[in-house]
Amino acid sequence: MKISEMIESLAEDLKSYASTDAIFGEPMQLKESTIVPVCKMSVGYGGGGGEGRDDEDSSVGSGGGAGGGVKIEPAALIVENKGGVSVVAIGEKGSKFDSLIELIPEAVEKIAESAKGKKKKKKDEEE
Repeated sequence: MKISEMIESLAEDLKSYASTDAIFGEPMQLKESTIVPVCKMSVGYGGGGGEGRDDEDSSVGSGGGAGGGVKIEPAALIVENKGGVSVVAIGEKGSKFDSLIELIPEAVEKIAESAKGKKKKKKDEEE
């Protein structure tokens, strides 16, 4: 396979990763809010080849190769609720995302308390 064919094949393979499904995650429902994760994608590839002659036995050889990679990392959250739509950046120190992460334990506790209250209410109604 020629080096140009290898690079073209590699580019086609990497292109299959670069879809909107890789950038925008599945929407998640959290109480009255819808959250859509957004990722940042970096793609890189390259290749090379060459040929040479062995002076001792006059043999000719050639070789080539290609390689590439895709990096996907969280970038932001799109949050939609009654107040509108906002974008929360991820990865910046002191970002809104850091504040959101700090609220997770409190949110989990409130959800658990709500679930306990519903179970108790249902149990009381059954009795």
